[in-house]
Amino acid sequence: MNPDGMTARDDDAEFERILASVQRPTRYIGGEWNEVVKDHRSVELTFALAFPDVYEIGMSHLGFRILYPLLNARPDVAAERVFCPWPDMADALRAARRPLSTLETGTPLKTMDVVGFSLQYEMTFTNVLEMLDLAGIPLRSSQRGEDDPLVVAGGPVVFNSEPIADFLDFVLVGDAEEMLPQFLDRLRELKAARAPRAARIRELATIPGVYAPALYELADDGGLLVAVGSDVAPYPVKRRIVYDIDRFPFPDRILVPHGEIVHDRVSIELMRGCPVGCRFCQAGYIYRPTRERDPNQVRDTVVRSVRATGYDEFSLASLNTGEYGAVEPLLFDLMDRFEPESVSVSLSSLHASTMTENLARQVRRVRKSGFTIAPEAGTQRLRNVINKNLDEAQILNACRLAFEAGWDDIKLYFMIGLPTETDADVDGLVDLAHEILAVGRRAGVGRRGEVTLSASSFVPKAVTPFQWMGQDRIENLYRKQDRIASRVRRGVRFKHHECETTFLEGVFSRGDRRLGAVLERAFRLGARFDGWAEAFNLEAWRRAFRDEGIDPERYAYGDWATDRRLPWDVLDSLVNKKWLAQELKRALGEGTLSICGPTDCHGCAPFARECVKGVVAETTGRALSPSLPILSTPSSPGPGLPARAADAPALITREQAAGLKEALATAPRYRYRVRFAKSGKMKFLGHLDLTRAIHRALRRARVALVYSQGFNPKPRVQFGPALSVGIASQGEYLDLESFTRLDPDGAAEAINAQLPSGLSVLAVREIRRDAAGLSESVRAARYHVRLPEGAGVAEALEIFENRAAITVNRAKNGKEVAFPLDRWLLEVVPVDAGAFRMTLALGGEGASVRADEVLRAMYGDLAPAATLLREDLAVERAGRLVNPMLAATAPVAGVERAAG
Repeated sequence: MNPDGMTARDDDAEFERILASVQRPTRYIGGEWNEVVKDHRSVELTFALAFPDVYEIGMSHLGFRILYPLLNARPDVAAERVFCPWPDMADALRAARRPLSTLETGTPLKTMDVVGFSLQYEMTFTNVLEMLDLAGIPLRSSQRGEDDPLVVAGGPVVFNSEPIADFLDFVLVGDAEEMLPQFLDRLRELKAARAPRAARIRELATIPGVYAPALYELADDGGLLVAVGSDVAPYPVKRRIVYDIDRFPFPDRILVPHGEIVHDRVSIELMRGCPVGCRFCQAGYIYRPTRERDPNQVRDTVVRSVRATGYDEFSLASLNTGEYGAVEPLLFDLMDRFEPESVSVSLSSLHASTMTENLARQVRRVRKSGFTIAPEAGTQRLRNVINKNLDEAQILNACRLAFEAGWDDIKLYFMIGLPTETDADVDGLVDLAHEILAVGRRAGVGRRGEVTLSASSFVPKAVTPFQWMGQDRIENLYRKQDRIASRVRRGVRFKHHECETTFLEGVFSRGDRRLGAVLERAFRLGARFDGWAEAFNLEAWRRAFRDEGIDPERYAYGDWATDRRLPWDVLDSLVNKKWLAQELKRALGEGTLSICGPTDCHGCAPFARECVKGVVAETTGRALSPSLPILSTPSSPGPGLPARAADAPALITREQAAGLKEALATAPRYRYRVRFAKSGKMKFLGHLDLTRAIHRALRRARVALVYSQGFNPKPRVQFGPALSVGIASQGEYLDLESFTRLDPDGAAEAINAQLPSGLSVLAVREIRRDAAGLSESVRAARYHVRLPEGAGVAEALEIFENRAAITVNRAKNGKEVAFPLDRWLLEVVPVDAGAFRMTLALGGEGASVRADEVLRAMYGDLAPAATLLREDLAVERAGRLVNPMLAATAPVAGVERAAG
């Protein structure tokens, strides 16, 4: 941050030009609601939370949502975010010789103290190298100097971090809530003492759970490169476990993204771990033991987070939400509170055996989220092999309950290539999908019922019973995909993944440090975003393996003896390796284990005593405290919206909300027109992103929005015509309906207090309920154009004078769309020698001409350098174009009730 308080990207014209040239510039602008920006001069350590995938995926990750506020709660640390730029942005940064920088302050990664990567998927390894390279940080730990940041990694993939170990200074193994603060405390002391880099690495490696790969000797053991010990660091490095996760409440003021992300809702961690014990599932083992959060804490966090973010959907997230002991009373409580406000719930990863009629009814009280079940295998024999703890009757019953509750599209997740799989097992998953479709038809969904069958390919993972089992060969996986595709009937959609990507994932999931050279060479040959089909560069990988003389099949294929040393044995997950080998033996014999619990412990680990203490029993049957009231609702007494959301009207209890939904059906409704501006970085919000940002701000400001009816309620907010990305505006409009009468000045102040910087309400006016909406009435837009050097107003005036002979063409869906300027360009008026105003028509059939298209017709290649500002819109009234605020007269006297 600069001495005057501006961040490195404020008033950065070059960066704006880059943003204007790339897809989804909202990935790179920062400034989100609940963002934390600190002056680096006031802190002792700077930490870049780096996610090696696109913004939409990284912003959805629960770990990111936990660590960002955890670190920023420390007065001595500034934690900022950075995501892997999509190739268009990466190429633009390289062309402009700009380093990769953080979102919050635009600080180059190279100047941070720590760059911490969250590794969720092996196919992001090249993105780690991409981000380091873009930042100007040497790729390999051995090449970094005293002024380079420490590069750290955590996440599930690090339980075999050997293929990427040479590029990391540290790996954090296990839960970060205690370990990372301890790491930073020690680092702060070492930094203050000016300890050299090598000394920092040796000292930090003594912290339990911290692995410094460079400190370990390596040896070849039967063709695998394994770490054999260290004179200065522990062997093995034991996983850190936080047994009482209630000591670290889930954050409630989470970041609210500008653009739509993968899980675009409030997501609260319900529990950590899973008691089922699926033998392919790495998360089910590395997050043992199962630890449930206090339902009162979860309930309160959800309520506070919905208020702090403005989302109208929340998710209770875990590996297996249905196994959470207090899931039903928690859901009843939350939905009683939120249903009147049209806030809905989604449940992640619901095991079919835990689906009940009550759960189905609660989930669909407001709107239907997606309904997904993961049988994983199509026959009971194979489900026993993987210890799915699920039978066909339970699967069909869960689907029946979903169909009867109103869902008509069910998604099924399966795996192919599982150990011992036969063609009969492959046929079984198709048969099961057809039977589920038949259940839907019997439940009355008719022809609209649909089943989506997604089949991924099995990949053996470290710290699972199947870590010793090789993958199915690529050609056999493709044969199985073809077999499924040939058997599915109408009503069942089949989705699958490319097998080459799965093969490569398998190579790195069981790989050793020899793969580091392959990884770097593939990156140098252009590999990045390997998990994205449109970006996967298979030829780069083939050449990299060839050039390094390494056969990838030796890692992915073939079964290994359970008594051999493995590359990842340098890390101790605390799940007993001999017990995992026994589980593999049980799997191959089609034996099963029951779901873990306080009375049914299988002795998988030294922490079994902690598990047996009864984490599940602590929440099963636990009563929820009635002390938390519902925050203000549309029926609360009061004159309308207060000046600030913190001054909300009196609270009501959960019980008082029981009949609120019915009362709202006949409650008064009021209509308002809002004029607002967008400037600065907010001009890069697309129209859909803008509508989401405004909706959430209105909810944060406690405007009692009216929602539509039906299965998918939406706020009754209508926006004016969309504005092209990259153009600022002082004349944007929206119409909204509210259950309460608003004080215009107080409403504007309250909404502005909840808007991110760059969005601001200029005026609020009550309008007639029968006034024409913006989409039906807006007919023109006026723009202010400031020209670049070398361009003059005369060219614009000449185009205007000859507009009858000029047509702007746009390619759309393979066709040319023509816009004759005599119809669309209504006025050009000079402002001074370097600026003019122009008015463009809007509306009519089809699309409207864009301001940037008209400028290009006027100035050719100079047009992108012009500065555009939309000053206002105009609606037609009595044959004249007037300001939209004047188009609707004052509201009629008396109370206006909803029609119908």
